[in-house]
Order: sequence, then structure tokens, then C-alpha cells
Amino acid sequence: MPEPLSAIVPLLTALRSLPLKIILGLALAGFIVLFVPPLGGLDLKPFRQQYGLPIWMGTITFTTVAIVWIVDAGVRAYWSHKKNLSARQVLRFVPLHQRCWWHLAKQQDDTYTSQISMDVQASNISDLPIQIVKVQLLRPRAELIHADASLPMKGSPYHSPQHPVPAHGTEIAAAHLMVRGALAAQGKPIRVTIGLTDQNGEEYILRNLKITTRDRALPKPTLFEWLRNLKAIVFSPQHWIGRSTEPEASVIPWTYDAGPENISITMSILAEEKRNYAARGRERGGLGSLNVSLQSEPNFGWTAVGDVPPLLWEEGKGTRITSSNLERLLMVRSDLGADGDNLERYLLAQLQKESSFAAVAYFVFLALHRMGRTLDALKTARTFLAGDKIFAYSNLLGTLSAIISHEWQDTDPNLYPMILDVLVGDEEYDFRLKDKINLARLRAHDKATTQ
Repeated sequence: MPEPLSAIVPLLTALRSLPLKIILGLALAGFIVLFVPPLGGLDLKPFRQQYGLPIWMGTITFTTVAIVWIVDAGVRAYWSHKKNLSARQVLRFVPLHQRCWWHLAKQQDDTYTSQISMDVQASNISDLPIQIVKVQLLRPRAELIHADASLPMKGSPYHSPQHPVPAHGTEIAAAHLMVRGALAAQGKPIRVTIGLTDQNGEEYILRNLKITTRDRALPKPTLFEWLRNLKAIVFSPQHWIGRSTEPEASVIPWTYDAGPENISITMSILAEEKRNYAARGRERGGLGSLNVSLQSEPNFGWTAVGDVPPLLWEEGKGTRITSSNLERLLMVRSDLGADGDNLERYLLAQLQKESSFAAVAYFVFLALHRMGRTLDALKTARTFLAGDKIFAYSNLLGTLSAIISHEWQDTDPNLYPMILDVLVGDEEYDFRLKDKINLARLRAHDKATTQ
């Protein structure tokens, strides 16, 4: 090694062994000597002229060593933190992008909520089961209404936020988030960053996930349509004379006598069902007092990757849909015998947006289905309830879908094509109702041919 370098190496080694505060002190002292102005009659200018060069070299050296020391300490601390974090974070997450989607829903007050559903493969490398206790939407920023991650219990397909990821195991976590506002335009994909926190307080961040949507994109208006809308606004008689020229809305055809006592009792039952729905409604996945929820498929709709979803319950395993309120109402109808038509017409008249019982249209529809008025109820709801802002029509279709899932073997197969005819062109999400009817018709056909 050249002699100058052989002299520098021991010097650098000695400098590195010094504490950082001494190195910084020497660097600061050098800058003071070089730049401090005259104080109290003391002038360091002659001293600087004689020793300025070695002092400047020493100051630069100490400053450089201090910077390198700080950078080195920072890098070491960062990698040490990453190592400790990796040791603490015992869960590993892999988003299943083909099973992630988001939905934009308009609310009763004309505001919007965005719903995100994600399936994430969660693996646990520790010796203990680990629970996911918190889910957050980190990007984009939005007010969170509800968020959780449900996992199946060991040996069972039923999901719950209380179920952990088993030790040295892998499960599919179903994450659901609901936030206020529109995260993007309807029909457009979004990019999100999700935070998951385990029971030990460790946060796992899934960054920049692209989430697609099942919503139909709104078409952009053409220039002709834009000009036509502008013309309609400018030359609208309502705009100039304050009088609506829109055609009158259709009048619901069902009339009834509100006087009988059975109507009063029915109103009390519907009011009680509203109270049940307020406590156990759509936001919680329930349907008021009914013994089923909107997720009525076998295994609560959960299916392993590659498996065909079982839309219908096997014969003998489905649950007849009922509730204490429904049994009360059916008893009222039974007591009327042949004079029950007025009660049925009253119930049919509630399947409209203007009804005070529109929120429990699912319950009214189920009662009418039990009374043999399925098609009348469905036609009325599609005409006078569809497009509501409280999910009443959607809940009604969800209830019909649950009926097919659980009770397909007890349903008249001749009813299926008539239901499909009523729903031709309907754009409301139907909870895979049409797929269920198709499968139920096939099973009914198979059953008939084997008898």
C-alpha cells in the first residue's frame, strides 16, 4: 500500500472509533475558528492566516466523517427495524384480484356509498392462531362506515370476523368495506391501499390494489344528446311558467277497505317488522325478523377457487323461510278464509315507494307469496317500487332469491318461467335469482323424469 494511504487508514479507523458527539464537536469547533467574527477585542484573523489550511481540512474531514457516521447509523437502524418488523409480522397476504370488486350505491338522501369486497389469501407462519381485528381504507381517504375481514372456522365454511388464521395455515379472508362518497365514477376501476391489523397490533399494508367493478359504466352523452338536453332545459315550459308538463305517474291498481279490524292488526304487524328491520337490516346483511339473510346460498356463498358455486340447498337441508311476524300475519289471513281478498289487496298496495311500509317490502312479498299472489306481488313491485332509494325492491328480489335457494323443491316449477317473464329487462341486482331459477328448473325436470 502507498505510504500516504497507509497513514490515512489508521487515522480513519481512529476517527470511526470516536463517539459521534466528539466528531460533531470537533467539526463545529473548526467552523467556529474559521468563521467567528472578532469578539471582545479578540481577532483570529492572524491565526487563520497561519493555520487556516490545516484547520479547514480537519473541519471538512470531521464533517464528512460525521455525515457518513449518521447515514451509516440510519441505514443500520432502518434494516434492523425491517428485520424486527418482519419477525413480528407473522401473517402474509396475497390479494385474489379476480375475486375483488367494488360497487357504487345511491342512498335515500341522494348521497353515495362505496362498497368494496375483497378475497385475500392469508397465511400464518407462527405457532399460534392470529386474528385480524381491524380493516382500514388508507387510500383514497374516505369516511369509513363499516369494515371487517371474515374467515372460515376450522373444518367449516361459515365465515366470521372472530375466526383467526390458524397456526401454520392458510385461509381466504373475505374483507368488506363501506365508505361514504363515490371513490370513482360508476363502472370505473379504483386503486386502493388497505390496512389490516392483527390481534398483536401489527399493521399490514396492501398497496395500490386495482379493484374492478360489476357496475355498468355510464355512457358519455353524445353531442346531439347534450344539445337536446340543453334545448329541453331552455325551452321547458316548467322553466318559464313553473308548471310541470310531465305525464302523470301510474296509479297503483289495488284498492281496499281500510275499515276492518284485520287491516289494523296487519298494520301493527308491519310496524313491528319495521322495528325489526331497523335493528337487523341491510347494512348488517339481515332481513328484519326473517330467519334467513340476504346471503342465502349454501356455505353463505363461499366457494373454494375452481369450485362451482352451489346456488341451491340440497333437498332436506334448506330452511323454510319464516318468522314470528310472518306467522302472525298468515294466521290473520287464515282466519278470514274466503273473505281475505281485501287483506291481500291491502298488502299489494304497500309495494310502492309512497307506502310507509316500503322498507319492509321483502316481508310483504313473502307473505303474498305464501298466499299464492307471487306474480301479482312481483309485477306490482317492479312497476311501483323499483328505483327506490332505500333498497326495498332490491331486498324483495333478495328474498325471492332466498326462497328459490331454500325452497326450490317445494315450489311449483310452472311458476319459474312466469317469474322470468315478469323480470325481463329488469336491471336491478337479483342475487343470482335467474341462475337459481334455471338450476331449479333443471333439478325439477330431473326429479320428474326419475319418478
